[in-house]
Order: sequence, then structure tokens, then C-alpha cells
Amino acid sequence: MNRSPAASAKTIPSRDLVRAELKRVQASNALAGSERLQALLGFLVEETLAGRGAALRETVIGNELYGREPAYDPRIDSAVRVEVRRLRRKLEEYYTGEGAANEMRIDLKTGTYAATFSRQTSRSEPEHQGTSAGRPLFEEGRGAAIAVLPFQALSGDPVDDSFAQGLTDELIFALGAAEGLHVASRGVTFWGIGNRRAMADIAAELDLDALIQGTVRRGAGRMRVTVEVSNARGFVVWSDRFEAAEDDLVDFEEKIAATMLNRLRLDSSRMRANEIRPGPEALDAFAQIARARQWLDRQTPDSLRKAMSIFEEVARTAPDYARSHSGIADCACDMFRLGLMGHAEARSLAERAAAQAILLDPSSAEAHAARATIAAWLDFNREDAEASFSISTRLGGTARARRVFGAFLTILERHEEAEAMFRSARELEPFSIQQDIAEAVCHYQSRRFGVLLARFGPRRRELAAEARFHLALADIFGGEGKLATEIAEQWDEPNATASCLAFARAELEAWLGNADRARRLLAAHTPASEFAVATLAAAVGDGGHALTALTRSIAARQMDRAWIRTDARFDRLRNTKDFDALMASYAESTAANR
Repeated sequence: MNRSPAASAKTIPSRDLVRAELKRVQASNALAGSERLQALLGFLVEETLAGRGAALRETVIGNELYGREPAYDPRIDSAVRVEVRRLRRKLEEYYTGEGAANEMRIDLKTGTYAATFSRQTSRSEPEHQGTSAGRPLFEEGRGAAIAVLPFQALSGDPVDDSFAQGLTDELIFALGAAEGLHVASRGVTFWGIGNRRAMADIAAELDLDALIQGTVRRGAGRMRVTVEVSNARGFVVWSDRFEAAEDDLVDFEEKIAATMLNRLRLDSSRMRANEIRPGPEALDAFAQIARARQWLDRQTPDSLRKAMSIFEEVARTAPDYARSHSGIADCACDMFRLGLMGHAEARSLAERAAAQAILLDPSSAEAHAARATIAAWLDFNREDAEASFSISTRLGGTARARRVFGAFLTILERHEEAEAMFRSARELEPFSIQQDIAEAVCHYQSRRFGVLLARFGPRRRELAAEARFHLALADIFGGEGKLATEIAEQWDEPNATASCLAFARAELEAWLGNADRARRLLAAHTPASEFAVATLAAAVGDGGHALTALTRSIAARQMDRAWIRTDARFDRLRNTKDFDALMASYAESTAANR
């Protein structure tokens, strides 16, 4: 039933204000040179102002605006749908650019042809509903629509061409199986590319939220793949790169696809349920979160600070986006692990952020994984940790959740269960620095030295500093020492910026028989984590110094204290009265939570 003009006037701004805004949009750069779109916008706005917005259909627009003869039939002619999609994108472009400061805005909501009119929040006003313009981050809809464009082999080599085609197919298959993601048909997308259609045109016609494309390049004995995610206007919002040796390309395509699926996953329960779709700003927020997760994955002090800065910025500009808050919680936990935050500060920040993430999205797997990490690393609370990990897994889980749970199970000396968690995490995200570090640390602590050497020895030059350090320790305590000597000699001191790695090279040299540097560092009281001081002292045979440092580590509730019971570096101290007293103190400090 059509609304009367009088009824319509009560629900929209003044006609003069709307028409003034219409003229600004029609004269804008966004619609420059497109008389059809200008006319379409004018028609939709005037029909809505006249109270006929609810009656707008493709047939009405096709017949009245375009004067089709015979009568317009949307079943065989998609011109109206295509034009409206283009116009919708142009309006989004205009209000995120030259029209961002306008007093009001005109929108075409998905699923209707009626125009909507709303007042824009000025830049000086408080932000709300998740964006700086006061617009919702998500809209009603059925998940996110994406297209995977053909990957390009830069060399022109037929082998590389075949690899690029296979990777494209793997990405289409993997992403097409994800909840809340809808992948455009390969035939439709490839036809558009083959006919030299612009990406923005393809996106408008298919009403896409994002496009994925990339390149394959071979050189210096390695295969390098770059993946780009672009918005509907064709601008890259996020990218990633993968590489492998030419002689190690088994399942390389599948591993890239699995990793991309994990990194592009939509941790929004309503989007996974196909109840909402990304709004204009959602992809930008998502891309920032993806970049922050890339920095988080590197696990260095500088990278964690960068990740935290991005998470906090997204939380400020899009406060209703749960993923920014779960990111803050994860970052605080990792900063605590590396000694960049004290226990009280990290716990307070992480707990508040995780609680906010769960409040915003109670079914967020990431948010419950963050809560589980707090229970495991900051509280040492086995019951709460397992309960939260179980919830996260039931909700879909994440590679990070499985990695952290694997580490927690290693602390509890449940090694077979831990290995199963690591395998599961690796399947979800084959390329991950965090994964390498978690496995290296936990295989060393569970004394699976042979497994660690076999798995990571051949890749030692690609590993992050923390993983390389534990690989060297495994060689010292379970190998021949040659690999450890190589790692010590090639150790890059600037990499050892985390307090837990402050003495890495000196400690390796001490275990290998040259303790001069280690003794000098201990005498100079060089800043480092108490646990690092303890292991360095143990390496030079100074048991008293090691026990004192471990006592301080327990009192400060440092993360590394969890390894006191298992670390091979303290074997010389075990079964002594002082060490037994230390372990009794440690057990007492964790008894309430265990």
C-alpha cells in the first residue's frame, strides 16, 4: 500500500534540503559523465519524496525511466539491477570522500529501490554505531559477497601458469565453503575479466563486497605468491605474501588457501548466520584487523606494539566491532608473555577487552579464545581455560585458540592432546610464525627434541628468533650441538629485543662451553626477564643465582614460570633441597587456580 505524500513528509527531512543534496550529488565527481546514473538517482529520490518509494520495482523503473518497448522484463534484462548497484556504490564512494562533511546523505539500501535520507554526524561529534560517520558497520543482508579473480603468473612459464590456475581454484573452493561468505561463480567472474571489464564494474554488477586477486612469481629457487584483497572500487585494502622453496611445493596451493580462509574468516556470528552483510566501512575495519593480526603473528616487541595500536584505533572508530576488542585482549596476553607488560596491567586490559568482545558478540569464537588465553596464561586456571577453549571450539574455533590450548596442555604435561591441537591449528593456518614458536617451545619443553630437530631443523633460517633459540636448545640437550653452534654464531642480536631472549646468544655459547659472555652479562645485571636470568645462571653453573631469579619470576607471576617443572636447563638443580622448596612455593602459588 502506497504511503501518502503527507505521511512521507513526516518521516523525511524537508524536501528543499533533500533536493539541494540531490543536486550536490548529481554534480559530484562520483557521478561526473554519467547522465544515466544522475537521472536514475533523481527519479528514485523524487519517487520517494512523493511517497511512492515502497512501490518502486524493476519494472516501474525500467518502463517509466528508460521507456522500454516492449515492456521491461527483469527476468531477461538486468539493466536496472546493474544500474542501481552501480549507483549504490557511487553513493558510498561520494560519502566517504567529497561528501563526507555534508549535513545529510542519500542512500539506497540493499533490497529496496526507495531512497533514504539521513543526517550525517559531523567529524567533531562523538562517534557511534561503529563508524566515524555514525552509520552501522553492518547492514541487513546475507553475508559477504566476494569474487576470486584469476591469479597471474608473472613469468609466463606454463608451469607457473598451471600453478596460478590451481591456486585460484583452491581459493574459490576453500572460501566457498566458509560460513557467511558467498563466492561469485568462476564462469561469470572470468567472463568479465576475459572481456576486459573493469574490476569496479564487475563488483557493481555482482554487488560484491570484496575481490581477491594475486600474482605468482618464481625466482632464486623460491616460489612467491602475493594475495590482494580489494574493495568494490578496486582499491587494495589488505595483502599477504607466501613463499616456499621450489623443491617444497607439495600442497603449497592448499596451504595458501587454508591460511587465507583462516585469515579472512568472519568472526561475526550474525554474518556467519547470513543475517547481515558488510556496510561501506566494514571492509576497511576488517582490513585493519587483518593487518593487526599480521603484526601480532610476528611476535616481536615492535610488532606487538604496532598490532595493539591498530586494534585500539579500530576499537575507537568502530566500537561495536567485537574483533577489535578480542584483538586487544590477545595482544595484551602476548605482550605479557614477552615481558612487555606486567601481570596486573595485562590482566586488567585483556579482561576488559575480552568481556566487551563477548558482550558485543556472545557467539564470537575469537572472543572466547581470548577469554581462554587469559585463564590459561594469566590466571593458570585450568578449569576456566578448558571451559572457554571448549566454547571457542564449539563456535568454530580459530588457529590461535588451538595453538594456545596446545601450549596450555603442554604445561599440564598432556603431550598427546597438545600435539593433536597443534596439528589442528596447522591445518587451519599452515603459514604462521606464532605456530612455529608455539610448536618449538612446547616440543622443547615436552623433551621431544628429536621431533623438534626433524621438523624445524631444515627450516632453521626461516624461523623467528624465539623458535630458532628453542631449536638450538633441543640440539644441545638432545642432539649433537652442531646446529646449536651454527645458530649461536649467526645469531642476530637486534632480534633479541624481547626480555625473554635478551641473553639468547650468550646462553647458547655457555651451554656449548664458552661461558665468558654469560658471566659478564650476569655481573653487569643486564635487563632481562627473571626467567632468562635464571636460565643464563644455570648455563654457567650458578645455582644460587638461578634459584633467586626463579623465586622473583614466581613472585612476579611471569609467564615463563610455567616451564620451571619441565625445562631441561634446570635439571642440574633438581632433587636438591632448595629446588624442592622452590617447587613447593610454585605449587602453592598456583594451587588456588589449578
